Amino acid sequence: MKRAVALILMAVVVLASGCIGKGVGLTEEKVLEALQSIETASYDQNFSMSMHFTDPEGNKTINFTMSGRVLGVFNNTAGLERGNMSITMHMMGMDVNMNWPYFVNNSSVYFMVDGKWYNVSPDDDLYSRAQGSLNVDYIRNLLRTKNVTIEKLPDGYAFRVNVTFWEFVNATNQSGYLNELWSVDGERRVNVTTNSGWVEVHLTKDGTPTFIETHMEVILAVKGYDGRTTDIYVTLHESVALSNINEPVEIKAPEGIESAGDFEEIFW
Repeated sequence: MKRAVALILMAVVVLASGCIGKGVGLTEEKVLEALQSIETASYDQNFSMSMHFTDPEGNKTINFTMSGRVLGVFNNTAGLERGNMSITMHMMGMDVNMNWPYFVNNSSVYFMVDGKWYNVSPDDDLYSRAQGSLNVDYIRNLLRTKNVTIEKLPDGYAFRVNVTFWEFVNATNQSGYLNELWSVDGERRVNVTTNSGWVEVHLTKDGTPTFIETHMEVILAVKGYDGRTTDIYVTLHESVALSNINEPVEIKAPEGIESAGDFEEIFW
């Protein structure tokens, strides 16, 4: 009998401890404070995209895939960032491979192609991909716009939230770029349907982010000049690991950056 009572008391203590732990766990406010304190970090970002659609002219299915990796480091105080981006694209039997170093100085983004530096326009998708520091803003925007539940893990905390395509775009500050890209003479030529989308963020016990994963499946309905609409099916997946947070880092402007050309020159 005494043993049974002891077991019951132990169970009550465990349950009470669980309730208390949940009540005083990590809050959104603590995560926002941790985000605000991030000055430097290293990042390892992997991304992939697959896309297919039927060509309305030849009734042929077109497939396109892209995958890439970005390794970099940033210093928010200095507004500097450097790294290397590798991308592989496959379409219609052709493979294209790119392996480009990059450098960021505040709002200016540069890529080195064939030994020469080029300045990338903010309208280019590469502009944001080269800025791993934007992942901090990404998490901050999610916390401010979505109803997030932070859950306890054995080694920290995490939250997972469903997002639509445009919620993702707004959280990553790409809405202006896409609205301009997808409109012709003031008319929106692309409409998006989100089939599924989610973001998962892992946090340390003090709220510092260590891992971000995003997955999205969407349909882009693209209206052509002839009035016909083509549905493009797109799957996006991206993961980012953050490390060496607030460790000392030295980022210097590379040689030749002062004479950087326009990025569009490489396509002429």
